[in-house]
Amino acid sequence: MDQERIFVLHKFIDGEAQNWFRRHVLHTNRDKQDWTFKEVLIGLYNHFVNAATMQEAHEAFRTAVYDARMGIQTFYEELIGHAQNMAVYLDEFTIWETFLDGILAEMHHALICDDNLSPEVNAVTEFL
Repeated sequence: MDQERIFVLHKFIDGEAQNWFRRHVLHTNRDKQDWTFKEVLIGLYNHFVNAATMQEAHEAFRTAVYDARMGIQTFYEELIGHAQNMAVYLDEFTIWETFLDGILAEMHHALICDDNLSPEVNAVTEFL
């Protein structure tokens, strides 16, 4: 049954997915000789969908912008949400750095200088 499904799947993919399929599933010199239908789907997912999703999460994290209408809490939660969608979760310092660089300069100054807060010492909740 798996071989029939794999054969049918082959007819419904094209482009780079078709090339991957031929190299890894059909080619006589492939590393893995016997594929199940589930393994083929997971292989395609990991190679194409998962990689693209991780790149999109990284790009979304990098380009996130503070919006005064939404507030500082929402901005922080947006950064955390994007970080959680990455293949490798970012270290706390990178998240803090992006957060502090992303808020308004006046807010940054007020938190660091006026309120004497520091990412090395204070918890996130104190900044929010």
